[in-house]
Amino acid sequence: MRMRGCRAVWPALVALLLLCVAGCGRYYPVHGTVTYADGTPVTEGLVVFERQEGGTAITARGEIQPDGSYRLSTAKPGDGVPPGKYRVLVAPKTDLNDVDKPRPAPFDPSYTEFNTSGLEFEVKPDATEFPIRVTKPGKRRQ
Repeated sequence: MRMRGCRAVWPALVALLLLCVAGCGRYYPVHGTVTYADGTPVTEGLVVFERQEGGTAITARGEIQPDGSYRLSTAKPGDGVPPGKYRVLVAPKTDLNDVDKPRPAPFDPSYTEFNTSGLEFEVKPDATEFPIRVTKPGKRRQ
């Protein structure tokens, strides 16, 4: 009799554990566009999100497409981002063959560092689209 009671409890415990793991490991499909103040798309580069709080450090990245769009990945392509507060930077495309003559960023260089970009977003189930506006080099940030 005792054995039957234990057998009935195990499936419930396994189901509870799976629900906990699935909920804790939830990723959301974060995306958006990177544009200049006039609405023109930034056509290349990288958007990087870095989690500010809540346990393990997480960094997600997405390549900027020719239309200015980006889609973030954390562990594997297209997997999205766990919920939380993130600081954000936008990096210019780099060419490893141009080490001696790097191209200048097509936008204000302050966007290339987490501490100076001024970009912060919170990823939640109902908030996964984040448009990013940057200014051109030499233009004044507002």
